[in-house]
Amino acid sequence: MRLIDITIPCKSRTDSFFFYAIGDVHLGTLNCAESQLKRLVGRISKDPKAYWIGGGDYCECIKPSEISRYEAEGLPDWILGPDAESARENLRDIVAAQHRRFKQIVSPITDKCLGLIEGNHEFNMRKYHNLDHHGFMCHNLGVEDLTSEAFIRLRFSKNGGSVTRIVKLFICHGHGGGRTAGAEPNHLFRLAAQWRADIILRGHSHTFCINPPLVELSVPERGAMPDECMQYYKRAGNWGCWVKSYAVGPSTYVTRSAYPPRPLSTLEIEITPHAHSHKDGPEQPKISMKELVV
Repeated sequence: MRLIDITIPCKSRTDSFFFYAIGDVHLGTLNCAESQLKRLVGRISKDPKAYWIGGGDYCECIKPSEISRYEAEGLPDWILGPDAESARENLRDIVAAQHRRFKQIVSPITDKCLGLIEGNHEFNMRKYHNLDHHGFMCHNLGVEDLTSEAFIRLRFSKNGGSVTRIVKLFICHGHGGGRTAGAEPNHLFRLAAQWRADIILRGHSHTFCINPPLVELSVPERGAMPDECMQYYKRAGNWGCWVKSYAVGPSTYVTRSAYPPRPLSTLEIEITPHAHSHKDGPEQPKISMKELVV
């Protein structure tokens, strides 16, 4: 687990900042939605007030030696081409080839990265192959290694002065799944009950979901007692995935398991640090979480 501070300068009270989670990409599978991912990267690179955080499972990270999981027919065309020499180089170390391609895709936005969470596919590389693929990727990209979960304080300073607003974000890759409509909201609700944060993010299940804000009632620690209870808001969401559920071509693990189709959406979190979210509540920054289709 990591506990880190990130300071973001503001120029005016109306400044809004946008944050995106990039996780569950599974680059290296035939049904990875690379085109959609590249469009999001382009969007982030063009916006000076956009940032992103990695949610794990960036690469498929399944070696040919893993007989129960590896499938040659599920390899994407770029691993097998464009010529025999390239195919030999990629097949010599499939995970390294996936890493090189992921680095190439996100290279325009590495300076906007808050850090990378380790997913279960990266963890399995470390556990079963003694290969710290996640640590190597963080080092190679020059970004923070957030381990399996992290608490981040986003500290917004105005005009280069002292920090005037703080937004607390908790992120983990997550675990567990479920095919019913209530599975992901329940996962997020339980997670939100554990962590006192303004924003709570998870992935793993490939299910895009935004829970209604969780409201806590309280009174201020000091000053005059208000006429009504103060409302504190938690926002929780799952960023979904960048994997096509049913791509044309050979069968995949997803199709054979008859998993429900997943939307190719991601979370867009907008924070306006110096705008109050509710007139009758404490001075909480204005935060909104919505679906983004790219």
